Amino acid sequence: MINSVPSNSISDKILSFIEYSNQNIFLTGKAGTGKTTLLKRIKEESTKKMVVVAPTGVAAMNAKGTTINSFFQLPSGSFFPGEISLEDLQSGIMSIQSMVDDLSYSREKTTLFNELELLIIDEISMVRCDLMDMIDAILRSVRKNNMPFGGVQLLLIGDLYQLPPVTKREEWAFLSRAYASPYFFEGHVIRRDPVLQIELTTIYRQTEPEFVNILNSIRNNQINEKDLALLNQRFDPDFMASDELNPIIITSHNAEANAINKAKLDEIPGEEYTFTAETSGEFRDAGLQAEQTLKLKAGAQIMFIKNDSGDNRKFYNGKIGKIKSIKEDEIYISFPDEDDLLLEKSSWQSFEYKTDTEKVIVQQQVGEFSQYPIKLAWAVTIHKSQGLTFDKAIIDAGKSFIAGQVYVALSRVRTLNGLVLKSKINTESLRSNTEVINYMKPAKEEELDNVLVKGQEKFILQLVLNHFSFNHLLTELENVSSRPEIVRSNIPEYTVLFTQLRKSIKELITLADRFQLQVINLQKQTDFNDQPALQTRIESAVAYFTKEINMLVLNPVNKNIRIKPKNKIQQELQHLFQKYRPMVEHRISLLQKAATLLAEPIKAENYTSWIREHNTQVNAKPKTSSGNQNSTTLQLF
Repeated sequence: MINSVPSNSISDKILSFIEYSNQNIFLTGKAGTGKTTLLKRIKEESTKKMVVVAPTGVAAMNAKGTTINSFFQLPSGSFFPGEISLEDLQSGIMSIQSMVDDLSYSREKTTLFNELELLIIDEISMVRCDLMDMIDAILRSVRKNNMPFGGVQLLLIGDLYQLPPVTKREEWAFLSRAYASPYFFEGHVIRRDPVLQIELTTIYRQTEPEFVNILNSIRNNQINEKDLALLNQRFDPDFMASDELNPIIITSHNAEANAINKAKLDEIPGEEYTFTAETSGEFRDAGLQAEQTLKLKAGAQIMFIKNDSGDNRKFYNGKIGKIKSIKEDEIYISFPDEDDLLLEKSSWQSFEYKTDTEKVIVQQQVGEFSQYPIKLAWAVTIHKSQGLTFDKAIIDAGKSFIAGQVYVALSRVRTLNGLVLKSKINTESLRSNTEVINYMKPAKEEELDNVLVKGQEKFILQLVLNHFSFNHLLTELENVSSRPEIVRSNIPEYTVLFTQLRKSIKELITLADRFQLQVINLQKQTDFNDQPALQTRIESAVAYFTKEINMLVLNPVNKNIRIKPKNKIQQELQHLFQKYRPMVEHRISLLQKAATLLAEPIKAENYTSWIREHNTQVNAKPKTSSGNQNSTTLQLF
């Protein structure tokens, strides 16, 4: 449970936004500002039903989540918000609407989507705009909710100045007809409903003011000649390692990094040892830094690809050492000025999300991968340096680095003195994308308290309006009418009954959607100051919908329960309706509950306690009652 005591900590404020509002947030910050640490805290402390996804296997593994495509069961390719020709379809571009129409999810996956309250997307800088619109369309469709992302709260985490989205040239040539740039914020859903930008500003990786200032200047396209000259003092084209360990080379391509590592390993005399990973269950090795086949020699330079989970932590993600000796399965690692370390295997787990019997979202382990948590470390690519911290590194910015990548490489290093440049850096290689600079407008920290209050008011109203959701009635009715024995019977009176019930519930859903939109607009006009006016509309709606559900749904169901069954089919239908009736009564009782929620005006200082109390009650099953209901006919719309 999140502590409700006010705090000046920006991390605590973000946790309050997650727990006590439905505000969509883009959490950003420079490299080394603690975004990953805050994600871990949110996962541990928030009570919301959440799922963590990421655009790549490596990012998903780092976040202990799953990939976006895996979670939403999406094929690889691009998604277009409009009609497309057969030629474009064949080139890997799909229509978003066609994809939504064709997607078929299991009942378990549909339940998961409907129970979802918080969707966390890590490494959002690598997520394309069309994928955001695809996710939005899926959640709206499955949840039958036309709010952005079907009413699911979004927490987007990442740094737009780091790794950008990957787009194939031919696909972007077509997508550019609908989007200004590939970045997530160009998604139509984000353009229509902007997310709140919150930036973490305290840097933990670098502590040197001069180096921090240079990195900040590079991010903002504002580096001056003085800073550039200071950076280029690290230029040393003839650098030769003089100590026991060679600084790692950060490259742009896998092939180059692999070639360097292989050549360096081959130079070392002595026996080469091969260690094969052990895999169980469902595990995609594309999501790992660890090697399926790890080749080592005594004397090889390695880096750790995982933090030590023990109490006395002896290594961290990115720490570099040297293989001192290999004897059978005993591998010793040496470090300058430190004791040797006997290496032990580590394990990585793959997960998927499911709902349990109580409809709580749980993360289930479906596979495991076991290997030594190291890899050869004479060279590494920018993409695979993600999340790593180096004391020393060599960067050759003259070799095929695209715009923005130099910043990513530089920000992996702790200090300016730990940096070696094999080629001089010019302003051209340091440019950041102007789209990113123009988009970035993080909220000021002193503004967040007021923004949170407004977010809480919207959330309170939404919690009340959630009681007017009748989609569950339609879903459960379809479960009854689609039972094989009912379908096979093909009895005309049942066909008529289900058709009429289906039509009535759909009309109620349409009316409820219109009512909710009206109340939301009223709240925008009054700014939540006129809670009595909102309460009056809600009470009228409760009376109206209670009467309509009783007359159009509950009465026909009761009628078919009371008749004496003439055959097994009628008996089976009665049995099914006896299970369906409590669900209808439950909806009526939720309506009655809604009438009481704003009966007493809520003060701003009580928003947090009100949300904590009522957010846990929305899905709790109250006592059902089919007694006399208010039968007043009301003109709501």
